[in-house]
Amino acid sequence: MALTKLNNQSLSAVTAAGLPAGSVLQVVEGAYNTQTDIPSTSYTDSGLSVSITPTSTSSKILVITNVHAYINGTGLIGLNVVRGSTQIVEASKALGYQDNTSLMVALTKLDEPSTTSATTYKVQMKHYALGAGSTPRINQQDGGSRITLMEIAG
Repeated sequence: MALTKLNNQSLSAVTAAGLPAGSVLQVVEGAYNTQTDIPSTSYTDSGLSVSITPTSTSSKILVITNVHAYINGTGLIGLNVVRGSTQIVEASKALGYQDNTSLMVALTKLDEPSTTSATTYKVQMKHYALGAGSTPRINQQDGGSRITLMEIAG
């Protein structure tokens, strides 16, 4: 038997406004699979981004990233997630590499953008200290990087 009503509303009439706080309203995902060098000491867009248009100003956005970071040598990398140009979470100097190590880095943040306008979330990367000839990059190997946004009813 199929569910045809929820709280006395036909399922075709259920809207985001009718769902309880904590409900997932929408999910969007962005992927970036291109190997890209990031030789900057300032945060630089990595190419990984996705946009979402929240349905309510009270909604929260759960940001989940999986970034394939790499240095072909030694050094320290920082990763940053921004909403527009506003930093929402950073892994500063958290990624120290040695001997051509590759690592999948996860950053997660429950954000409160307070808007119903289209909003872009981006992953940025920079380096702090590199050994001679070292280059930080995103997506050294197959699999790429992902960013997932989940709108949660407020």
